[in-house]
Amino acid sequence: MPPPDLIVRSEMPEDAACLETLTETVFGPGMRARAAYYLREGVDHEMDLSFVAQYDQKVVGTVRLTKVKWGDDIVLMLGPLAVLQELKGQGIGKALMHRAVTAAGADSGPSVLPAIMLVGDLDYYKTFGFVRISPAKISLPRPADPARILGCELVAGTLDQLSGDVTRFG
Repeated sequence: MPPPDLIVRSEMPEDAACLETLTETVFGPGMRARAAYYLREGVDHEMDLSFVAQYDQKVVGTVRLTKVKWGDDIVLMLGPLAVLQELKGQGIGKALMHRAVTAAGADSGPSVLPAIMLVGDLDYYKTFGFVRISPAKISLPRPADPARILGCELVAGTLDQLSGDVTRFG
C-alpha cells in the first residue's frame, strides 16, 4: 500500500532534470546500454501518459510511455519505471503503473494505440495485464532477455497481430 500522502500526478516539463537524476540513481550508468533506453533516446515521450510520484514534497518515482514502431504498427513502450530504492516495496511503482496503463487505455476511440510493450519481470507486470511476447514475434535493436519482453493489449486481440522489429518512432 502506498504511503497515504503519496501524490501521483502528470509529469510536467519542469520535472525533466529531476527525473533524469532519479533514473540515473535507480538504474546506474549501464541504463544507456539497454534496448529500451536506445529506443527512447532522442524521442519525446508522451507527456499526457507520463507520471511522477511525490512523497514528502519530493519526486520519488516516475513512469513514462513513449511511442515506438513494432513492425508496421505504432505502440507504446513503457519505461522507465523508477522508484527510489529506499521507498521500494511500498506500492509506489504499482500506483504509477496503474495510472499509466489506465491512462493509455482510457481512449476507446480510433486514436487508441493497440498495445504497450516493455522489458521487465513478468511476475511484477502481469498484475497490470502484461504477458510474455514470443521471441518469434518481436525483435529489439539491442540484446534483451526474451523472457523479459512483455506486452499488454489496449485493444483486444492485437498482441496476436503485432510482429516485427521494434524501432524508434518518428
